Amino acid sequence: MMEKQPKSEQNAKENVDLERHVLRKSTSATALPNSKLKSSRDGSIPKISVASPKTQKPTFKVIEDVNENEDVDEKNLAMLWALLASYLPEDKFTLQREFVRHVEYNLAQTRTEANNFSGFEALALCTKDRLIERWKDTMLYFKQNGVKQVNYLSLEFLLGRSLQNSLVALGLTGKYADALKELGFYLEDLYDEEHDAGLGNGGLGRLAACFMDSLATMDYPACGYGLRYTYGMFYQDLQDGEQVELPDYWLNYGSPWEIERLDISHSVGFGGVVEEEIVNGEKHLVWHPAEKIVGIAYDYPIPGFSTFNTINIRLWSSKPSDEFDLTSFNKGDYLGSIEEKQRCENITNVLYPNDNTTQGKELRLKQQYFFVSATLQDIISQFKDTGRDFSEFPKMHAIQLNDTHPTLGIPELMRILLDEEHMSWERAWDITTKTFSYTNHTVLPEALERWSVEMVERLLPRHIRIIYDINERFLQLVEKRWPGDIDRRRSLSIIDESGGRTIRMAYLAIVGSHTINGVAALHSDLIKDVVFRHFYELWPEKFQNKTNGVTPRRWIHECNPSLSQFLTKTLNTSRWIVNLDIIRKIKDMADDTTFQDQWMNIKRENKIRMAKYIERVCGDIVNVDAIFDVQVKRFHEYKRQLLNILGVIHRYLEIKSGKVKYPKVVIFGGKAAPGYYMAKLIIKLINAVAKVINNDPIVGNMLKVVFIPNYCVSNAEIIIPSSDISEHISTAGTEASGTSNMKFAMNGGLIIGTLDGANIEIRDAIGHENMFIFGALTPDVERIKKEIHQGTFVPDRRWIQVITAIKEGMFGPLQDFQPIIDSITGGNDHYILSYDFPSYLEAQQQIDLAYQNRSKWAKMSILASAGCGMFSSDRTIKEYAESIWHIQQCRRPGPMPISTEEIKTITKSPVGSPFDSLNNPMISMERLSPMTPTGSRNPHPSSHPSLRVGQDNVPKQTVKGFNVPSSK
Repeated sequence: MMEKQPKSEQNAKENVDLERHVLRKSTSATALPNSKLKSSRDGSIPKISVASPKTQKPTFKVIEDVNENEDVDEKNLAMLWALLASYLPEDKFTLQREFVRHVEYNLAQTRTEANNFSGFEALALCTKDRLIERWKDTMLYFKQNGVKQVNYLSLEFLLGRSLQNSLVALGLTGKYADALKELGFYLEDLYDEEHDAGLGNGGLGRLAACFMDSLATMDYPACGYGLRYTYGMFYQDLQDGEQVELPDYWLNYGSPWEIERLDISHSVGFGGVVEEEIVNGEKHLVWHPAEKIVGIAYDYPIPGFSTFNTINIRLWSSKPSDEFDLTSFNKGDYLGSIEEKQRCENITNVLYPNDNTTQGKELRLKQQYFFVSATLQDIISQFKDTGRDFSEFPKMHAIQLNDTHPTLGIPELMRILLDEEHMSWERAWDITTKTFSYTNHTVLPEALERWSVEMVERLLPRHIRIIYDINERFLQLVEKRWPGDIDRRRSLSIIDESGGRTIRMAYLAIVGSHTINGVAALHSDLIKDVVFRHFYELWPEKFQNKTNGVTPRRWIHECNPSLSQFLTKTLNTSRWIVNLDIIRKIKDMADDTTFQDQWMNIKRENKIRMAKYIERVCGDIVNVDAIFDVQVKRFHEYKRQLLNILGVIHRYLEIKSGKVKYPKVVIFGGKAAPGYYMAKLIIKLINAVAKVINNDPIVGNMLKVVFIPNYCVSNAEIIIPSSDISEHISTAGTEASGTSNMKFAMNGGLIIGTLDGANIEIRDAIGHENMFIFGALTPDVERIKKEIHQGTFVPDRRWIQVITAIKEGMFGPLQDFQPIIDSITGGNDHYILSYDFPSYLEAQQQIDLAYQNRSKWAKMSILASAGCGMFSSDRTIKEYAESIWHIQQCRRPGPMPISTEEIKTITKSPVGSPFDSLNNPMISMERLSPMTPTGSRNPHPSSHPSLRVGQDNVPKQTVKGFNVPSSK
C-alpha cells in the first residue's frame, strides 16, 4: 500500500485539472467522441467527470458526497492499479516486443528455435492478452450497469480457428502483418498452424458460434456455456473409402485461447438417495449423491467486431473430487489408483459418445447433467453476488436452451430453488418458467431426445421426482382444458408410458419454458401444426419463429477477402460487415458487364485456391473452369447425399454412352456419426464411385468426384467461396433450417434445393429465378411415401438404370452396398429419392445450360449475394434479444488516455521512475474501482447522468477473480 500523504501535500494538488481525449477508432462508434475527461483530487479522493461539448448534453457529473475519513490508500491503490493495468499500445515496436516476449518467456525459445507453430502460439498469446483486457472491463461494465444477461446453453460451439477472427475484430490484422514481417513471420503461415477447436460437429455448433459473435459485436450482455471436450467428436480419416474415426487431439499442445479458472469450480452429484430432513422446522427433501465430480471452468474470450465489448464462452471440464487413491497405489494396484480420475474425466472426453450401448447412453446422460448443473450453479452464484432477491432472477438472467441437450437444466434449477433455497413449489416454478426458453432444431420424431426413466431414477433420483411433479401439475392443466380426454393426456405427457417408460425431453423443455421457437418459417409452422400441435393449441402465445443466420464477419469478410474488399470498394463503406442489409445496393450493378467480370474473376480466384487444396489433401487435379458443385454437411439420410451421388452416377453413364457434358467437379464433405451405419455406408459408396470415375480415361475432365476428409470450419472457409452451385436437397419437411445454404449464397454460390428449411426464405429474398428448385412439396410427402410403400409409384427409367449399375458391380461388389439398395427400393424409400430423382436431374440440366451463359450466371450470382442481408446472425440475435430474452445493448465507451502529469500525481513517482517511459497510456474507467454508475440504466454510457465515487461502493468481496461493485 502507498503511504498516506500529509494533508498539506494533498491540498497542494486540489486544483490540478488534467484533460485527456477519449480514445476513438475510425471503425468504432465509441460514446462521447469529442468529450474530455477531467480528474481532480479533493483531499486524496479521486473525482471523475466527463465534460461534454456545448452542443451535447452533459453526460457525467461529479458527485462529491465523500466522507473526509475515507481510506486514502484504497483510493490511491485503485488509481495505481488502473494505471498499471493500462491497455497495451498498438504501435509496431510494442507489437514486436510483446511477440518476442512470448516466444522467449512463455515458449522458452530463441529466434533461431522459433518456427511457424511457435510463432502462431506467441501471436495467439499476444492476441489473448488484448482480448482479456477488453473482456475483464466488459464484465466490469456490465456489472456496474446492473444489466440483464442471456446465458446461451449449447453442447456444441463449432468455433473453428480463432486467431484471424480475433485480429480482425481487434482491427490489428494490418499492423501485425507489418510488424511480424520484419521479424520473419507471415500472418497467413501462422493462421494455417492453428487447429480447429474440437467443440462441435455440425450446424448446431456453428450456429452457436455465429450467435456468440453477433452477441459480442452487437454489445449484448451474454455468456455461452458448454463443455470442454478433450478429443472433440473425432478426426475423420478415409481408409479404402470408408470413414475411420480417430481421436481429435486438438488439445495436444494446449489451447492458447482458454483461460483455466481454478477459482471457479462446482461440485456435481450422481446417484445416491433422497431423504426427508427437517430444516427450520419444515420438511424438505435432501439429495445425498453417491458420487461427486468437480466441474472446472475454462473461459474463451469472444471479441466483438469494431467494439470494445468482449464476452466469453465458459466451458466445463470434469475432474474427480479425489484425484488419486494412494491406498490402492501402495497396495500395488497402480491402474486402480487412477481409475476414479479416468472415469470422471470420461464425461468431457468426447462430444456425443456413441449411445448404441447402455454404457454410452449413461455417459451421454451424465454428460448432459454435468453440463447443466455446473452451469446453473455458476449463474446462481453470479446472481447472488448482486445481493438481489430471487424474485428478480428472471430480470437479470435469461437462459436459452439450444436444442434439448440442456433440458435437464429445468429440473436442476427447480432442485436448487426447492432444496437449497427452500422455496415453495409455486415460487420456484414461477422463476423457472420465466427464465428458460427453448429452441427446437428438428422435426424428425426419431431425433427428439428421450431418456429412460429407469436410468434417470438411478443417476438422478431427486430430479426424477421433480420431473414427475412437473408432469403431474401439467397434466392437471391439460385435464382442466380438455376434461376427460385421456388420449390427449397420454399424447402430451412428459412421461411416455408406451414401449418402455421414457422422458420426452422436448416436452419437458416446452412445459418449463416461456418461449419455444423454430429456426425457419416452414420449420416453425411444422412444429406448431404437426410436431407439437397439441402444445400449440394449449399455449399459442409461447411459439415464435427465429430464422437462423450466420455471421458475415467470418463467412464473407474473413473467408473471402477479395470479395470483401470488392464489396467495400463498390459500396464505398465497410459498414456492411456489421449491417449486411447494405449489401442489397449491389443489385444495381448486376447487369454491368465490367462488374460481372470482376465478380466472376473473384470466384475463379477462389476456385484456384480450392483446386490447390484438393490436390494437396486428396491428390486429385481438377479443372478450375468446370462447375464446382458442392455438398458439405453432416451425413444423414434425410439430407440425401445419396440422391446427389446417384445423380453423379447418371451423369457418368451418360458420358460413357457418348453424350458430351459441361465439365463438373462434384465435391462432398461431412462426417457420419460413429454409430450411424447407413450414413457411413453412403460415404463408402461416394468414394467407390469417385475411384471409378476419376480413373476412367473416357471421362477425363468432364467429371470429377472429390470427398474432402474431416470437414470442419477451416476447410469450409476455403470450400464455400469456391462453389458455383451448392446442394441443399433434403426431403421437404425434414430440415429445420440449414445455415450452410446462407453461407454459400452470401458468397455468390447458387443453390439447387428443395423447398425445405430456410431454402424457402432464401428463394424469396434473392428471387425465385436465382435458385434451382426441384422435388416434392411438404404437404405431398406423406402421400408419396404411401404410394411408394404400396407399390403404386412407378420409378423413372433413369432411376432404374442407376440402381442397376450399382447392382451389377460397376462400383464394387453388390454385397458392399446391398443395404443402400434395400433402403431405397422395394417400397422402402422413406425419403422419396426415387420420386424426386427425375426433377433433380432436370434441375441439373438447367444448371449446365445457365452456366454456359457467363453473363446470365454472373447476374444470378450477384443477385444471390445481394439478397442475403436478412440472413446475418445479427438480425437473428436482435430478434431473440427483443422478443424472447428482453435484454438491452450495453456498449462500453472504451479506455481513455492519461497524461504524464497525471501519472506523476497518481504514482507520486520521482523523476527517472519506470512510469516516465509511459506515453499517454490508455486506462479503463471500469478499473477506477470503487465506482458505480447511478441513475438511468440505459445501456449506452452517454445516458448515465453521473458516476458515483464513494466509500459506499467499495467492493466487499472478490467476484469470479475480479473486484466488482454490485449494482442494486
